[in-house]
Amino acid sequence: MIHPSISRIVRFCIVGILVMIVFAGLNWLFGKWLGKDLSFILAYPPALALHFLLNKTWTFDSTRTDAKRQLSEYLIMVLVTFAVQAAVFKALTATTNLPGWEAALAANAAQMIITFLAMQYRVFKHAPEPK
Repeated sequence: MIHPSISRIVRFCIVGILVMIVFAGLNWLFGKWLGKDLSFILAYPPALALHFLLNKTWTFDSTRTDAKRQLSEYLIMVLVTFAVQAAVFKALTATTNLPGWEAALAANAAQMIITFLAMQYRVFKHAPEPK
């Protein structure tokens, strides 16, 4: 039997890959008309919503009832990881010839470790068992 932590990491990676594909795909699609920067910004909200929902329900199987707190903690985490992701994206687009969608994909991958740890130990942490 697979240890629950390993299973959670595998599910997180699957969600991450799926969200990266959606995010990169939206960047590619929007980039045809809107340019790299605007495409990056517009692709972020739908990818973010997908990320929250899949991780809450599938990766971390969170059944907590404090949804407002979870959402607020998630949004704070998103602000921090967005800053990391945006910095990597800008650095890559400024210093390489990567297309915007490839730079977005690399930037997304760069922030995944921070995101997993924040969700595991804060946002979707299971509520303590009643005594």
